[in-house]
Amino acid sequence: MRPIVRTLGRIATPLARGMRTLTPARLTVVGWHRIGDADDGLTTRPEDFRHHLDVLEAWGAQPLRLDEAARLLDAGELPDRAVVLTFDDGYASVLETAWPELQRRGMPATLYAVSGYLGGDRTFPWDAHLPVDSPLRRLVTADQLRDAADSGLDIGSHTVSHRWLPSLSPSCVAEEVRASRRSLEDLLQRPVTSFAYPMGGWTPAIRDQVEAAGYDLAITVDRGRNPGDQDRHALRRAFAFDRPDDVLRQLEGGFTWVRPLERRRSRREPTW
Repeated sequence: MRPIVRTLGRIATPLARGMRTLTPARLTVVGWHRIGDADDGLTTRPEDFRHHLDVLEAWGAQPLRLDEAARLLDAGELPDRAVVLTFDDGYASVLETAWPELQRRGMPATLYAVSGYLGGDRTFPWDAHLPVDSPLRRLVTADQLRDAADSGLDIGSHTVSHRWLPSLSPSCVAEEVRASRRSLEDLLQRPVTSFAYPMGGWTPAIRDQVEAAGYDLAITVDRGRNPGDQDRHALRRAFAFDRPDDVLRQLEGGFTWVRPLERRRSRREPTW
């Protein structure tokens, strides 16, 4: 994080904290990708992840399953400091390190899996530079995902191939969102009701396709907390920073001011 952003977040946090007492409860969605020993923007070190959870507990967070949080938000009954915890992409380290720690603490979570990468023999393009035996590149297999779902981990869809949806034709978008849901439901033998836009790539038209595919909820990477009238297929989410004090400022809303600046940036298809 740039020092100026951290400084402004520190300044904004007391104001955001005060605003919390003046507005109805809002839902905070926090995200991670994988757990491991690297500083690459995707990886959270195990000790940092545990510190993040320590911050959540000390703050008095009330972690909820996403579907339950949405139900309470609809009913106007969301508890104060409600939080949903999510993981994108389906890295094996989430099941090996993060999920056992969350279970120990009684915290539910959602893992967004890429249905075309569950065979145990594929690597995401952005991980191709890593050594073949690097634990950072390993993804969950279909059997591991099924076992995790049976143990209580909520599973959502992250498309078939993790492609940048705004660059695809409407028919290709429809196939990505529909086929991934069918595949995951066949595997897990339970409904898959939520979706996460790969790399945060979405438009109003893509949002409508996701709703038409039967998902009840969809998660973006647009920063900020979710009020009662937030579009359920464009829920806001922030990915956790490494430093626990920054995570606390996220929870308090100290970085929400960044969202108008992010809107001004044109989002482009990532290159690997």
